Amino acid sequence: MENAGNVTDKNLRAWLSASATARGIGNGLTFVTTESSAERRQASWLLRYRFAGVSRALVLGRYPDLSLKAARELARNKRAQIQQGTDVAVQKQVEKLASLEEHHVAGLAQTWFDRLIANKLKHPEVVERVIRLHIKPAIGGLPISEVRPAHIDLVLTRIVASGARTVANDAMRYLFRMFHFATKRNWIEFNPVSGFDISDAGGTESARERWLNGDELALLMRAMQETDSFGRQNELAVWLLLALCVRKMELVSAKWEEFNLKRGVCHTHLAASESQMRGANCGVLQACRPWPAPKPA
Repeated sequence: MENAGNVTDKNLRAWLSASATARGIGNGLTFVTTESSAERRQASWLLRYRFAGVSRALVLGRYPDLSLKAARELARNKRAQIQQGTDVAVQKQVEKLASLEEHHVAGLAQTWFDRLIANKLKHPEVVERVIRLHIKPAIGGLPISEVRPAHIDLVLTRIVASGARTVANDAMRYLFRMFHFATKRNWIEFNPVSGFDISDAGGTESARERWLNGDELALLMRAMQETDSFGRQNELAVWLLLALCVRKMELVSAKWEEFNLKRGVCHTHLAASESQMRGANCGVLQACRPWPAPKPA
């Protein structure tokens, strides 16, 4: 393990390659990444401290925008304020809320995400992705007091036009909750999403009534193997998803100890409650037996 005082930018870049991580730099300064932020080669600087006997944390900024040297200096200044009796995390929140009426939608989205999503959902990166890819590019620069139903419609119609109807439904729900968060605190007078329903977004979602048969799976197998840009890792991921009957993020969050590679079995918590497979034994090798090995290079 690296000595905290000897951590360099080289160490930080190596930690980013390790995906989700939280590494102490020393004196409460912590280098934190999530799976999604590591993919973008970004991390957050957190200052962990205790105030009046309570554990607290303050986000100092993002790496690499805030360098290691600058993060250490900023953390030193914040610790001095803490020693003088200032709860710096509370102070930052008060300042943010006091100026929120002048904030743009991007600021509201970040405040809502930080307070109600980041530490409460199992996969907050799903919400963050919709905000980053669909909400901020369309209306992120608008002052929250100027957002009208026409702006919400712009966000939703753009997503539907791209073919992502389910994402449009998710975006509508997130927007409603964001602006409801603001109206409850009297930061705005009305919720511009209140008049929208599912028909204004992606429409009613219904379960598919068909599935791939054996011949279609064989076609899929050959297409994956014959498409050089698809890659062996993606091919294996597809077969695992089919064999385990789980979603992508459920598979990604699985732990190695849940898999017995020698027996070809996993005892998994992965399956969502609606699929009624929690704790199920999945015979991966038996399920994959009809699928041949990849073609020789």
